[in-house]
Amino acid sequence: MGKAKKHFPQAPPTEELSDPSGDLVEWPSPIRDGRWTDSDGTQWRLRGERSGAAAKRVEHLLRSPEVGVLLFYGAGDPTAVEPADRAALWERMCPYLRTPELRAVADYADFNAAEFKDERRRSLLIIEESC
Repeated sequence: MGKAKKHFPQAPPTEELSDPSGDLVEWPSPIRDGRWTDSDGTQWRLRGERSGAAAKRVEHLLRSPEVGVLLFYGAGDPTAVEPADRAALWERMCPYLRTPELRAVADYADFNAAEFKDERRRSLLIIEESC
């Protein structure tokens, strides 16, 4: 008997929505792109695979106050997640990272998370929420 293949969730598909003019707007996805430039001009590069970080690693990064955390949802700017709010975010996203195949019938939400590093080797956790 061979080893069973590990299942790694795919990076979220490109999501689009309409802006007020009716034009389609692509949601930003640093995980898909493999890079992110913050408002200070710091360039962050994806560490590891585009399929995202393991749930255990995400939980570890969320607990570290030295790690920046950004939540992307929609076409707008990402939201910085403060250390005091990270436990609640973990509770919300944990089921999607640990058991992605167990979903309620009408549950279209999903999360993908990945670690990024800058040139000084600092870590940034980027979380993308989609529906």
